[in-house]
Amino acid sequence: MIATKELPEQYGEWNWRWGAPFGFSVENSVDVRHRFDDEDPKRYGPFGFQRNSLTRFYEYPWAFFTADLQPGMRVIDVGGWLSGFQVTLADAGCEVFNVDPSVPEDTRWTTSLKENQPNTARDQHATFLSYFDADVTLIERPLQAVDLPEGTFDRIFAISVLEHVDQGEAGEIVDAMRRLLKPGGRAVLTIDLFFDLPPFGMLPRNFWGINIDVGALVKNSGMDMVHGNPAELLGFPEFDPERVVANIDSYNLSALYPVASQLVVLEKRAG
Repeated sequence: MIATKELPEQYGEWNWRWGAPFGFSVENSVDVRHRFDDEDPKRYGPFGFQRNSLTRFYEYPWAFFTADLQPGMRVIDVGGWLSGFQVTLADAGCEVFNVDPSVPEDTRWTTSLKENQPNTARDQHATFLSYFDADVTLIERPLQAVDLPEGTFDRIFAISVLEHVDQGEAGEIVDAMRRLLKPGGRAVLTIDLFFDLPPFGMLPRNFWGINIDVGALVKNSGMDMVHGNPAELLGFPEFDPERVVANIDSYNLSALYPVASQLVVLEKRAG
């Protein structure tokens, strides 16, 4: 499915509790890149340290509630970096791994570098977690290159991650998810759908990435799609660009960029 403009009440309450997706509104706020310098960084909340899209108003709570989390679950947040989502997973009682090769120099996602700021990915991440007393293990590698035991994870999340890589690497990431998940474990995915890229626009890619062929991704995953509407997932035969455009007013389209969110859950087969 594509995330809708209408936000379920439960999602709105979750966003309010956590300050998602942009952090809490505070007096004398500084830019997200400089919040480690603030006298009280914690006041921004866990979602106040990473740039986010307006589409996350739907994506984050959808992923959280759709995952049906239980205390003790082992979960991975792919590309989580300084996102507050990992904090909410830890708060739910999960054993959380954040698999992200980001570096502080990449200011698309993170804070700027200054002498008085933590200046490595691990230092920044540890400082961020300390503000919210969250227990999360950072692994600074791509998911397909991690050294984690296969078949031991209950949930793997990738919130607007796959569109930042090419189709081949996206397939490798999803294949790694399959290997890492337990039978019955689930991959919870949100994938950006850009309206300035084919089949809608003319650009082959934009600053953020590409339009992933979700149909091919699911077909080649070796997992079952247990949540998702083929008519609203690019690459499925049922996907009709003209129909999607005709329904665009019903979608949670970002006011800052022509993008919406495709929502998919894949389940690893038993045996």
